[in-house]
Amino acid sequence: MRKQYFGAQAYDFGETTLVTFAQRGAKPDDQATWLRLNLEYFPLSSRTYAALGQVQQTLNDKAGALSSLTRAVELDPQNAQARRQLDQLKDAK
Repeated sequence: MRKQYFGAQAYDFGETTLVTFAQRGAKPDDQATWLRLNLEYFPLSSRTYAALGQVQQTLNDKAGALSSLTRAVELDPQNAQARRQLDQLKDAK
C-alpha cells in the first residue's frame, strides 16, 4: 500500500500514524510488530522507540525496553516521559 499510495494523499503514512495505531487496543506482540515496522520508515523516531520500550516492558523484555528507551532519549533528550521511564527501569534492577 505504501508504494502504491504514498504521496497520493489517500492514506496517512506519517511518523505518528503507526504509533497511534499500535497504541490503540492491539495485543502487545502486535504493537511491537507495528512499532518495529514504523522504525523501518522512521529510524530516528524518539516517539516510536519510547512506545516500543513501553510495550517491551509489558512483554517483560527488560533488556529490549532499556535499549529502546535509551535510544528514545538519545534521539530526543527533551523527551521527559521516556527519560522518566528509563530512570525507573534502571532503578528497578
